[in-house]
Amino acid sequence: MSPYRNATGLTSHAPRSTSDLLPRWTRFAPLSLVLLALAIDLPTPGAFSGDVFLILSSMIAACVYSLRSVVWVAVLNSLAGLILLFARHLPSDGEHAVVDYVAMVVLAWASVPLCRLRLSLWDRLLRAQRVAESAQRAVLPPVRAWWGNTWIAVRYEAASAAASVGGDLYAAEHTRYGVRLLIGDVRGKGLNSIPGVAALVGSFHEAAHHTPTLPELARHLDEAVTRHTRETAAVGGGSEVAGEQFITAAIAQIPDDGTEVRLISRGHCPAFLVNETALQVWEPEHPGLPLGLGELDTGPWADESRSFGPGSLLLLCTDGLLEARDAHGRFYTPDKDLRESWRHGPPAVVDTLARAVHTHTDGVLADDLALVAVTRAEHARNPA
Repeated sequence: MSPYRNATGLTSHAPRSTSDLLPRWTRFAPLSLVLLALAIDLPTPGAFSGDVFLILSSMIAACVYSLRSVVWVAVLNSLAGLILLFARHLPSDGEHAVVDYVAMVVLAWASVPLCRLRLSLWDRLLRAQRVAESAQRAVLPPVRAWWGNTWIAVRYEAASAAASVGGDLYAAEHTRYGVRLLIGDVRGKGLNSIPGVAALVGSFHEAAHHTPTLPELARHLDEAVTRHTRETAAVGGGSEVAGEQFITAAIAQIPDDGTEVRLISRGHCPAFLVNETALQVWEPEHPGLPLGLGELDTGPWADESRSFGPGSLLLLCTDGLLEARDAHGRFYTPDKDLRESWRHGPPAVVDTLARAVHTHTDGVLADDLALVAVTRAEHARNPA
């Protein structure tokens, strides 16, 4: 990711074509089966016929190739069947061979309408997916990569392959109090979590500009989540009650003219601070209860501050990073990858960690993953 990009956020997971979803060998299978039919049928004595390979060739082509290529495969299979008919089967089987050839040709050319149907359904699927991704980007809009000398990068991986957005969330706003960042994790995961994500992110984008302190902002977001939960329960006939829906969250603030970063955590996992001298795991002294459970929290709503000079990097994450396990049940620890990548900037950090998690879990995410990395550069940069 270039440091001069204007925005960072969700990326499309939609494959460009059906061939992107299939193994490479399927592209060569139809022609290989034609050659196999000729190689086995011609020298083999007896009643063995290679027509089954020719039919299979056309059916695979209907699933893999473009319409024009499928037509050419059907023509090729018809010619190959004709060669086998006159060279091998007609002299010995007579009328039965002709019937078998006609049946093979019918099935070979049936691949053409099947291919048309596949391409039509694929086109409808892509249109629906584009609409869905547009709606998902409205829930989690792109984040500006640069605000003054504050450089931000975001990486999001949904556990559900059917969606770009799951139960994790992020947001960023540049306010008169500085750059404010939000990361959170809705109870549960998958598509059912998206309404909670939308409620919290929408409230944050508005309230971040009008609440002077992070504790006040956290209380405002807690009230928004509580209202959303009650409204959902009312509309759903009481299927959701208070306490069943909550969101763990962390909110960070980086003043434009300061050398510190402030953080308030509401039941969220720790953040990481990296600089030339050390890597710190930032676990707030008073993490508090998750958003939506504020009425039960009698403790202080307090934020904390740490030094955050030029070159320092802050990583906010969800438990999709810290609770990722390999096949033996071992948790992933980001310390080594974070130490190796932080000097290259936020985009390198989030990309490195996301790749490492996929490697650690063999590509199977058990939970949604959200990463927000932010650093303060020596000078402000205007993205091209």
